[in-house]
Amino acid sequence: MKKNTARVYRLDEMPLTEVRPGFERTGLRSQGAIHTVNWFEPGYKSTGRHAHPFDQMSYVLAGSMRFWVDGEVFDMHAPSVLYIPGGLEHGAEPLGEERVLNVDVFAPVREDYLPLCEHQGFVE
Repeated sequence: MKKNTARVYRLDEMPLTEVRPGFERTGLRSQGAIHTVNWFEPGYKSTGRHAHPFDQMSYVLAGSMRFWVDGEVFDMHAPSVLYIPGGLEHGAEPLGEERVLNVDVFAPVREDYLPLCEHQGFVE
């Protein structure tokens, strides 16, 4: 991809990587952030909580999700967004019978998620 070129990405047509059965994702990046596009199937159960040093904005764009953040519970219904400061333990799983589309934005760029973005052909 040519540097500094505008491009449209269809979220429902991007290549997906299975994280666990019922949870697939892909990624997009920009200069200062990385975005994971996550699809959760109804009935998917969280495998636990985790923490990382990155600030995270978690958008629920379709369906509903339950988030646990630092001992609090947040039930989110599309369209909504949750800010999760870096370092806080958190996890999530879908609610209801609808497939969930969740987009997470991390800043700064997470090096461990760059392989999810290879399809993008990003040039620095």
